[in-house]
Amino acid sequence: MLSYFRLIRLPNLLIIAFSQLLIRYCLILPAFKAEYFITGVFPQHLSDINFFLLVFSSLLLAAGGYIINDYFDIQIDEINRPNSNIIGKRISKANAKTTFFIVSIIGICIGFYLSTIIERPSFGLIHLFTAVSLWMYSSFYKKRLLSGNIIVAILCALSLFVVGLYEPEFYRNIHYLIWYAVLAFLTTIIREIIKDTEDINGDKMLQCKTLPIFLGIPKTKIIIQILILLTITYVAFVLRNNFYGNRILNFWYLLSFFVIPFAALSFLVFTANEKKDFYYAGLYSKILMVAGVLTILPFWYYFIR
Repeated sequence: MLSYFRLIRLPNLLIIAFSQLLIRYCLILPAFKAEYFITGVFPQHLSDINFFLLVFSSLLLAAGGYIINDYFDIQIDEINRPNSNIIGKRISKANAKTTFFIVSIIGICIGFYLSTIIERPSFGLIHLFTAVSLWMYSSFYKKRLLSGNIIVAILCALSLFVVGLYEPEFYRNIHYLIWYAVLAFLTTIIREIIKDTEDINGDKMLQCKTLPIFLGIPKTKIIIQILILLTITYVAFVLRNNFYGNRILNFWYLLSFFVIPFAALSFLVFTANEKKDFYYAGLYSKILMVAGVLTILPFWYYFIR
């Protein structure tokens, strides 16, 4: 059982679940509560049990993604991360593949069930798209130029955005959630390229065509710096349009709150030369991703509660 927990990256799944909980209880439901105070009518929304099923579906699909990724990465992991992959050692390849199909099918079925609850049956295709994309990413696109990075970034953003999609009454405020989804997309693609740079040796031996292999590490570092600058520009644009002149939170303090951590990431990438340097840069970028979602808490505290 411990081997399966390790295989499905339990800490990462908990981060996904916590992020979706924050979106529901610190963004969507408080917005509905504010509408209730004005109109006297609380908007229709998913029940707690159906929201739990939505989260459970997301976790099943993510777990399946981790399993099938390790399934196809056995050779690469022997080079990049020796002894880290437990498929073929503690868990057989057949059992891993079967587990992927089981958890993915359950996740897809839950998605179609919930889509009928909100009378948007086509939304069930989102869960099917996720499962198929994770298979295609692991088996093919992960080894191709940028396509695998973009797929992972889209799915990461979708894991946040899907919570709002299943709340039709929230659509009039969906732009708040779009802010976070776009930020998740940008930070994820940065992290994925950093990880590819860390894993360049194993990827090169197995003839992958990732960005660091195609352009080389120096040029890839420039691309990462451009993406970091793009992310900072995006954050500044959002803050300028929505919080400039705000009397509760100073715009410049808010901007520095985001710029300084990304500037630190830029420095880590700029000074990275060895595998361990890119590992720490990737780890730090993951912390930034989590911190980005956690900004929902002060947003809720100062503006929605």
